[in-house]
Amino acid sequence: MCVLKRAFLYVSRKWQQSLIILLVLIVVSTAALTGFSILKASGSAAANLRRQLGGTFSIEIDKSNSANMKSGPSTDQYASSYYVGEYLDDILIGEVMKTSGISGYNASTEAVANLKSGDGEYYNLIENNQNDSSSFNPHMARIQGWTSLNQCAYFANHSLEITQGETFTADAAAQAVISHELAEQNHIRVGDQLILEINQEVTGFEIPMETQECVYEIVGIFDIMAEQQINQYTSQRQMLQNWVFVDSRTLLLHTNKILEALGMEPIGYEEVTFSVNDPAEMDSIIKSIQENTAIDQNDFKIKIDNENYQSSENTLRSMDNGVRIMIFAIVVAGMGIIILLLSIWARSRIYETGVLLSMGKSKWEILIQRFAELMPVIVLAFGFSFVGSNIAANDVGNILLSQANERNSDETKKNPLQADLSISADNFDLNPVFSAPEAEELTVNISADIFAFVCAMELFIGFLSTCIAGIPVMSMKPKTILTKYE
Repeated sequence: MCVLKRAFLYVSRKWQQSLIILLVLIVVSTAALTGFSILKASGSAAANLRRQLGGTFSIEIDKSNSANMKSGPSTDQYASSYYVGEYLDDILIGEVMKTSGISGYNASTEAVANLKSGDGEYYNLIENNQNDSSSFNPHMARIQGWTSLNQCAYFANHSLEITQGETFTADAAAQAVISHELAEQNHIRVGDQLILEINQEVTGFEIPMETQECVYEIVGIFDIMAEQQINQYTSQRQMLQNWVFVDSRTLLLHTNKILEALGMEPIGYEEVTFSVNDPAEMDSIIKSIQENTAIDQNDFKIKIDNENYQSSENTLRSMDNGVRIMIFAIVVAGMGIIILLLSIWARSRIYETGVLLSMGKSKWEILIQRFAELMPVIVLAFGFSFVGSNIAANDVGNILLSQANERNSDETKKNPLQADLSISADNFDLNPVFSAPEAEELTVNISADIFAFVCAMELFIGFLSTCIAGIPVMSMKPKTILTKYE
């Protein structure tokens, strides 16, 4: 009788023990297939997370370098020294943007200016009734310059929302956005002109009349969606109702015209934040910038913001380690159970083994026969585990991505300003926020390479278990077996 026929007859006759081994093998192979697929999916999840989280770094002028500072008067009447190194300008920004992997940038700047209408009438700021000195400079507002208002933390977190008109983006020129309260008090509408006047009252320097003013178009009006904490110490310029947001390029040009009129050197941005597509490439991007000879490394320093990505990456890495431990534990436990069961059943076949040995069958032939008896069970286990693992792996994979995205959602709120939190003069956070593409739904399938690997692993487990379980009997002499177990 051939080996395969004997194997089939034995399996069908001992169907109870075959069923037990089948269940054990299904558990082992399903766990292995699911586990290895999750590990593969984790790599995809990490790639999705990198795209979703993105990463940023900032280049700022280095005022800590004494060679870049000089004592004397500047446009800031309260400063005892001023910066004399290279500034960040459009040319330098263009050099940085040539670096592969950078997706965008924001150049922000601040100023203080009097607000005037297109007819030359001064606009009145919203007063703080709790502060007696609130109206000391009733027309002088805080001006925020941004490359794109979508990147401002207040608008990104919906603490401020455009309710009339529209926001401005990187292509903007001479555009401004003001608050609903400021617009209502001064009867301002979208499309009206807003003049920023920077004069001696603002800077302490006598500035020629022809360079004092810069005209903007009001393209949007915002509402304050969060509660703002205002007390007796809050000045008018700290109140969001009096903030004016303009495009930074026009504001910087205006500032440099004033400096030129005063016989001073033009300035640029003090800090520019760049976003990258894949934070895993941050080091290589920074290295490329540092090797760019067009960028003077003595004048600038680079700050990297990669914490959110590192945190989420560590979470996935910890999950990978947990999955590997799970796979190892289940495979070892399954193999131990199979060895135990085969050892018990081998004892009931000692006499049969002695007869086969006495008939001239080699020990290897007997082991192959026992392994062949496992083959139909292993094949059935493959079929059941493949179907079950496809369902389980896909569900678990999406749970993995969902959990990672939830953690991302919690941890990327590094900016404490949210629409449901109150705003005070102490928690102004103007770090730019860059939007990133949403992570795609993770589809986890049992790939051919994983299935082939697990099949090979299970066959190895079956053969090794058969050999280990047969050692006690195979080590006995045929004569001893026949006389002792007759």
